[in-house]
Amino acid sequence: MNSYQVYKHGKKETRVVKKGFAWLAIPFNLAWFISRGLWRVFFSYILIILFLAGVDYEIYGELGFINFSTASDPYRLLLIIQIIIFTLPGFKGNEWTVNNLQKKGYKLTYSVKASSKKVALELAHKEK
Repeated sequence: MNSYQVYKHGKKETRVVKKGFAWLAIPFNLAWFISRGLWRVFFSYILIILFLAGVDYEIYGELGFINFSTASDPYRLLLIIQIIIFTLPGFKGNEWTVNNLQKKGYKLTYSVKASSKKVALELAHKEK
C-alpha cells in the first residue's frame, strides 16, 4: 500500500499524487514532465542534458563512455553528478507535481493509503 495525497480544485478535476519515489520519472523523464505539466522543469532539464552531453562529447569524443580503470577523479565526479541529475526526478518529482498543483489553485483535501491512484481517487470520492 502506498500513500497518496488527493488535491481538489473548485473548477477542475480532482488530482491524486503518490507520496515518495516517482519510479516512472526516471526511465521516461521528459515524457513524465510533460504529462505532469511541469514545463519549467522540463525545459530546465533539457538545457542541463544538452550541457552535459556537450561536456561528455568534449571529454570522451564520439564513443561517449567512461573507462573507470583509466579515468581521473574529475571524470568520475562528473559521472556521479550526471547520475544524481538523472535520478533526481525520481526523488523530487512528486514534490514538484504537488508544488505545480498548488500554484494552479489545488488544495490538499485527503491523504489516503491505497493500492493505486485509481483506488485512492475512489476513496476520496466516497469521503464526499
